[in-house]
Amino acid sequence: MEIKAHCERQADGWHVSVAELGGLTTTAKRLDKATEQIKILAEQASGESKCDIVVKVEAVMPGIICDLEAAQEKMRIATRLQEEASASIREVVGRMRDEGLTMRDIAVLLGVTPQRVAQLAPCATHEESVA
Repeated sequence: MEIKAHCERQADGWHVSVAELGGLTTTAKRLDKATEQIKILAEQASGESKCDIVVKVEAVMPGIICDLEAAQEKMRIATRLQEEASASIREVVGRMRDEGLTMRDIAVLLGVTPQRVAQLAPCATHEESVA
């Protein structure tokens, strides 16, 4: 069960309203306390276990929420770019190994330790390790 909690910041905490619980309104010093209160009330009203109740917080903080969403989008982009960079560096290390460069030479070129190069190098196939 998902319940939406409309939360507005006030000087002394949060004003919370929950339409799904008959327009319930409450105040709390912290959002985690508010969500816990909502779960308890929802459990009493619906009979569902608290563990099965998810409170989706919709905060009203003009300007800040937009900045938060922009920052989260940048984090998603950074994660995607990090994954792409990791795949690219592994490919380059593999190509360097195919060219016969030693782990130490590759380490110097990349500015990392030979141990890090070993982590980045593609695993040798069984035939290569036996040969």
